[in-house]
Amino acid sequence: MDARALSAAFVLVFRQGRSPPSCPAPDDNDLLNRIQDAVPSVSPAICHEALIRVRRLSFDASGIGSDFLTGQYGSGESAQAAALAKLEERNPGFSEAEYRTAFLVGRMWAGL
Repeated sequence: MDARALSAAFVLVFRQGRSPPSCPAPDDNDLLNRIQDAVPSVSPAICHEALIRVRRLSFDASGIGSDFLTGQYGSGESAQAAALAKLEERNPGFSEAEYRTAFLVGRMWAGL
């Protein structure tokens, strides 16, 4: 996996709020075009794979965020650490900062 493509997809989904899991019809073609614009040296297939991985992370972040909000991970720092560990276990290959961002955004999406 190309880290540049993964990072570009992550920024679009999590930092620019373009594609929450609750969105009834996310425009993945638009997201894919934006990823390709951000990293033109990366093949379209790699960009598509990056988008798939980040979309999977977004769905898991929302589900884990919902579970966290209902207390399924306990409470306090250990609960957040357990939720982050679950997110990383299901979606390997992202940075610690990206997992934290995904978790925080996922909690926000779960609370909508």
